[in-house]
Amino acid sequence: MEGLVAACRLVGSDSGVRSVRVLTPSRPTYDELWCYREWAHDQHVRLNVDGNGMVTVRQERDAQE
Repeated sequence: MEGLVAACRLVGSDSGVRSVRVLTPSRPTYDELWCYREWAHDQHVRLNVDGNGMVTVRQERDAQE
C-alpha cells in the first residue's frame, strides 16, 4: 500500500510524471482495490490494475487524451 500511496502522490503533484507502475506481491483483493480507487480519486489521479497485480497510476488529464 505504501508504494501505491507514494505513486499517487508523485503523479498527483508532479506534472512532469505522466504515469508510475507499482508491482504488488500478489493480486489485490476486492477490498484493496476499493481502497486504491478511493485513494486515487482523493489524489486526483486514475489507476488501472491488471490481472497480474501491476497497478498503473496516471494523471487525470491523460484520461481525456
